[in-house]
Amino acid sequence: MHLRILDLDGSLALQEEFVARCRPSIFAVREWGPSIRLACSFARYGRFERDLAALFPRTNETQPALTFYGSGDFHHVSLALVRRLKGPINLLILDNHPDWMRGVPFLHCGTWLYHAACLPGVKRIFHVGGEVDFENYYQWLAPWRLLRSGKIVVFPGIRRFQRGAWSAIPNEPVRSQRETPVRHERIAELLNPFRSELASRPLYISLDKDVLWEKQSVVNWDSGHLTLAEVLDLLHAFMAAARGNLAGMDVTGDWSPVRVRGWLRRFMHWTEHPALSVDADDAARRNEQTNLALFDAVHAALERSKDALPQA
Repeated sequence: MHLRILDLDGSLALQEEFVARCRPSIFAVREWGPSIRLACSFARYGRFERDLAALFPRTNETQPALTFYGSGDFHHVSLALVRRLKGPINLLILDNHPDWMRGVPFLHCGTWLYHAACLPGVKRIFHVGGEVDFENYYQWLAPWRLLRSGKIVVFPGIRRFQRGAWSAIPNEPVRSQRETPVRHERIAELLNPFRSELASRPLYISLDKDVLWEKQSVVNWDSGHLTLAEVLDLLHAFMAAARGNLAGMDVTGDWSPVRVRGWLRRFMHWTEHPALSVDADDAARRNEQTNLALFDAVHAALERSKDALPQA
């Protein structure tokens, strides 16, 4: 597994222990941060993708890459990473928000998943751990055709969604009871109907740390409810079901001061970000410990999967 950092906002550069211990390849792209943060035109995003292609050509990727790239304001960077993949994949999203709004005339951190779902190589999507913006006024922008067909399977974090069209969409929550931590048996129960499909093709994972509660991750958005232990168990279970066949993974959700360029991004910052009081040093410390745990867990899961494979 190859570890890399796309340094869009400086958040990961502050995590000295993470950098020293994990020794990632670091790609300096901060000049792009203010002009794509939160949202950008499709044309600008295309230019950003071409820059990424020049930074790390596909021909250099002989093993799955684990990519960290800072604030969840940049979650649409995941679309560029998924577009780089060859062949059919399944896609696992762990996120407090749906990120699947359709019909928006520009690319936004809340729309990237819809565009990923339209890619012919993305066969099944599992959205896990969500809580915010599923049942409110954003509901009408959800990709209902993909949800009804089952191309997108939703496992909310702590409760079943029931309002509006959700009443007809299966969505079993990860926690069987709101205050009861997820047990291995519960995860196995949720994955059982999909095991053959998960084993049939590589799995790409996109993790936004806003799915975690705030004690373990400081983010620019609303924090979720799952603990780090629960998220690690979910990662292990999905990777085991995929038999360790990982196409790649990205991690976002590190806090950083919001620096944007242009009226659209300023407007979105003022209207969409929650009002938060954040100590930058504390945020870096907490996020660093979580990032280290994620790196260790993914590496260990891959090693276990290799050991479990039958020997030729």
